[in-house]
Amino acid sequence: MNKLLSLSFSVLILAFAGCSTTLVREEPLSIRLGETGVRCSAAPLAEALLKRRGTVVQSIQGSRKESVFSAECVMKGEKDRFTAIFLAPQMRLATLTITPPHTLTFDRARQIPDAFEPEYALFDLAVVNLPTEDLKRSFGGGMSVVECGGVRTIYAAGVPVAVRTMLHDGSIRYKNIPLEYSYTVKELKRD
Repeated sequence: MNKLLSLSFSVLILAFAGCSTTLVREEPLSIRLGETGVRCSAAPLAEALLKRRGTVVQSIQGSRKESVFSAECVMKGEKDRFTAIFLAPQMRLATLTITPPHTLTFDRARQIPDAFEPEYALFDLAVVNLPTEDLKRSFGGGMSVVECGGVRTIYAAGVPVAVRTMLHDGSIRYKNIPLEYSYTVKELKRD
């Protein structure tokens, strides 16, 4: 009987080893922006993204320190739901879903580190994709948005934490300064 029980547990462990992890938050966590001491509330960003409509497919090419990465992001905004699906070649990395008023559901593949919080993906999606005025309304105290000549800089307590630059070919260069990564976003399709 113990061998059968042991074998059953082994099969269960193997079966679930490749499964994704799902996280649901009725109230999104605030985001710590570097060493500034400023925390950004993710709820207003979620609410602003929830108002987006249509489908957009973007390719993402980037790097963090010595590592390079590429993915696609499919965003779909419809009544009462915003979904962003992050795909790498041959696999789905993560799905971020927002439902009213600002509930986050995050389903990630096992390749995504447990320490990765969906609010940081939400922050990046908002900074890259929201119009400047919507972004300004979504940020609380200690945060500011300055846009000049196609360059949008997000400041926390006067310190730059993110930079979004419109490139001549229509693509977007994004840099998250405290987390030390950057990527280029190219729109592939919009419906």
